Amino acid sequence: MIEVDVWADVRCPWCWIGMRRLRRASALADQPVRVRRRSFLLEPEGPFSPGRSTAIVATNEWGLSPSQWVAKSTLIREAGSAEGLNVHADEALMFDSRPLHRLLKLAGESMKDDQLYEAWDDAFRSHFERVENLGDLAVLRGLASRWGLPHEEVERTLTGSRFETDVANDIAEARRLSFSSVPTVITKTGGRVSGSASVDELSRFLSESAVVK
Repeated sequence: MIEVDVWADVRCPWCWIGMRRLRRASALADQPVRVRRRSFLLEPEGPFSPGRSTAIVATNEWGLSPSQWVAKSTLIREAGSAEGLNVHADEALMFDSRPLHRLLKLAGESMKDDQLYEAWDDAFRSHFERVENLGDLAVLRGLASRWGLPHEEVERTLTGSRFETDVANDIAEARRLSFSSVPTVITKTGGRVSGSASVDELSRFLSESAVVK
């Protein structure tokens, strides 16, 4: 068994692309691959302009020129398309992803690995393909319903403090390990690679991890 931790934020398009690539690389591995999904926040204090489109924020708040953003969003769209994903980076809405991370932690309590993968994939699809506002609790409740999560537990998670510590611990661990970008894949022995690496690179990384174990 190859075990890896993957830090990601649903707001990050490369995390969706990387999740697909890692899944393809895992299928090529000589041993089963178990992925532990860890929370990361691109903006730990939440977005300055929730509900605004990424393109507007990128060119008004991040300091990118329109041409720079077009080049970046085109690269993301083409990389996503190569993995069978429709990534609408321009239209995707800014949102505070902490409640969604707590909801994904709830999902992780009862779901098997493949089911949890599908839940994360659905969350990414909601953000980048359906362009839903994941800062809206009603939208998050809709996700939870599709995932089959118990209503009472969903309400405790979204309106209370459940899993706040778990999310905070993931973020603290990322800080301790000294990385500030995602996706990042780390083995139990400390090996690491960018989750947005190519399938071939990820496959080699998993193979080397298997040799160590």
